[in-house]
Amino acid sequence: MMIIDRNISTSYAMDSDIDNNLTVSSIDSHDARQIHNAIYMTEKLAESQHLVPQKRIDRKDYHRFNFIDRGLDKLKFYFGGNTRYIILFLSVLCMTAARSNELAFNFNVICMTSNHSLYDLHEPIEMTPNEMSAIFAGGGIGAIVMVIPVVYAIHHLGALTVFSVLLTLSSIATIVMSFVAKIDVLYMVPARIIQGLAMASVMPMMGVVTANWAPLKEIGNFMTLLSSSGQLSQLLTMPMAAHLCIEQGWASVFHAHGFISLSLVVLFVIFFRESPRKHPLVGRDEKHYITEGSKKPNKKDRAIPYGKIFRCKAIWGIWISFLASSFGFQVFLQFMPTYLNKVLHVPVHKTGFNAVIPAICQLVVKLIVGILSDKITFLSERTKIQLFNTIALVGCAGFLLPLGFLHDSQSSLALFLFTAAISFLGLIAVGSMKSATLVARSFTHFVMAIIQLVNCIGMLLIPVLVSYFAPNNTIEEWRSVFIIIFVILIIGNGIFVSICSATPEPWAFMRTESQPQSVFKGQLKGFIKDKNILKEEI
Repeated sequence: MMIIDRNISTSYAMDSDIDNNLTVSSIDSHDARQIHNAIYMTEKLAESQHLVPQKRIDRKDYHRFNFIDRGLDKLKFYFGGNTRYIILFLSVLCMTAARSNELAFNFNVICMTSNHSLYDLHEPIEMTPNEMSAIFAGGGIGAIVMVIPVVYAIHHLGALTVFSVLLTLSSIATIVMSFVAKIDVLYMVPARIIQGLAMASVMPMMGVVTANWAPLKEIGNFMTLLSSSGQLSQLLTMPMAAHLCIEQGWASVFHAHGFISLSLVVLFVIFFRESPRKHPLVGRDEKHYITEGSKKPNKKDRAIPYGKIFRCKAIWGIWISFLASSFGFQVFLQFMPTYLNKVLHVPVHKTGFNAVIPAICQLVVKLIVGILSDKITFLSERTKIQLFNTIALVGCAGFLLPLGFLHDSQSSLALFLFTAAISFLGLIAVGSMKSATLVARSFTHFVMAIIQLVNCIGMLLIPVLVSYFAPNNTIEEWRSVFIIIFVILIIGNGIFVSICSATPEPWAFMRTESQPQSVFKGQLKGFIKDKNILKEEI
């Protein structure tokens, strides 16, 4: 009986720790897992003996029923405890749609400005270089402008409301582009800005879905699949746009993307919820597996700790890593076709096909490595993050550099180098991107929003870099471009590896309604010191 009493008192002492969403990964050791299990079993033993008040968990305490939830709740269907994967799949599709809407113009502009009518399905649209540049820039401007507002909106209004509204606006803007282009091409600029607003919400959505829906053991898989929306948008948009352009005309490209996105918005509103607690199709076991016993945070204590986040070295390492990687990714995304066609003189029809191959390879590599990252247990999380991020950035740099030394007859080698570089860069999903989730936890969406911002900075700087150093598209000029990107990637990875982390920061947890401020730090240290005594008694 003395052992039970001591265990009960210990469980009360650690109650605040559990309320803080304290998890095994925050200690990152096998002993921590045993301690966590010991506390949990002690609590259950005490409750079964009626030594502490039993708390009855009612689903109504976790979400307010609306007519959609009432209908779903009547189904009593929980997808075999795999509802989180339905949410993951739906989120990937919707984020892919947001990216595809913005990407549609990038390909469709070739069809719109073609001087050769394709089966008389459309009339070409005349655009000056300045007009085309303004339209291209619209997406980036919208993404940059919306980065901070979208974080604030998601934090206070919820991801469901914000993302569904932005994706709806993006869908409508995409459809409208087919009409306004015939009136005045500059009318497409506001539509592109709206598409950029939706793009700004993609990275924060990754953070929301991963932080709220991914069990600790599956964070790598979730982050990898969510980040694959970038590759999926290329794989879906390019072939579909090419087919529709030839068969139906360039306007159908905008129509198809817009209406598909609107259909996905409907599914998103029906099935997506902020967290497992609020979802009527999540069973009790799956909910506990995802949340690991964490309690609902107090709304009064949800304020984002901006100061602490911006003073965190590990977070700065993540942002620097992504800023460096954006140079490697954007030179591929924006200028690979230009490099192949203008520098190596690859025919246009082959250039379009070749642009899809690297995206396919990167997607496959990311999926495989995402699974391996969670399966590898003989390395610590920090070591895995350092390893994969180094492979990503250094590997990308190593394969981009030789592109500055090729000749016209080496187009196949150039395609291989681009493919290898972008495939290696995909490993950043289990490097600095995974670190963002582990370090920021409840505030991952804000960290991801800044990642979106630095990606946009890279998107705007790469054209400036290329136009300054390679105005004539000679191999000697491009050599300077690739050397600069090589140096940026190496330095960015070095900074990240030296200051990265895989454990949550103290500010990363939201307080709960029953929890006093800052009570768990000292208790945790003392409790770990006595962990051997606790394990023996249990």
